[in-house]
Amino acid sequence: MFSEQLALCKTCTRIGVSKRRKANRPYLIPSPKDRFLFYETAYALQTRDFVSRDLFLSLKFQNEKLLGRFFILGWKRLLNLWKADPPDCFVLVPSRAKVGPKPYHAAWAFHDRLKNGQNMREDTSLRKISKDKQSEKRFEDRFFHAKKAFGFTKSDRIIEGLHVLLVDDIFTTGASLNEIARLYKLRGARKVTCVVCLLSGVIESNGCSSQG
Repeated sequence: MFSEQLALCKTCTRIGVSKRRKANRPYLIPSPKDRFLFYETAYALQTRDFVSRDLFLSLKFQNEKLLGRFFILGWKRLLNLWKADPPDCFVLVPSRAKVGPKPYHAAWAFHDRLKNGQNMREDTSLRKISKDKQSEKRFEDRFFHAKKAFGFTKSDRIIEGLHVLLVDDIFTTGASLNEIARLYKLRGARKVTCVVCLLSGVIESNGCSSQG
């Protein structure tokens, strides 16, 4: 059934799903040492390989929505990691300034599990205010762009003292997530945790991040 929903052959699905279930997921993303971090921890549900790379491109750019389920395999293990200090609310990181023709966010499946399955409150006050796409920026430019890319539209939401969970589709440099975490810390968030569907970037042995 899972193979049919993903439109993949049964052999590839069986091998891919089996490997990911046995793997150490979710993957704790090493903390980059080339910047000050405003989030406490970051996790990736999948890491990039030749299969996940192509599937993610189909999910994000070819409207293959059902593939979103593939990229959240193992998400329930996060609940055990958060048992001592579960998030109070979650934020789906916006990818565009205005709602366009794309009908869903690449992390829609995880969003649904948190909101409908775990009854976690969603904070929708974050907006992307820059029309530029982060994915089109060079490595260094991503950090400068992130500084002016996001803002809040509703300042009356109570964030002070809360554990905020940031949900995004992909971690390349982590620039956007770190900037959003900074904004939430300025509003009084006690703790910020990040979860992404796919880790695409690389944290080098010297602690610096790269696009891989």
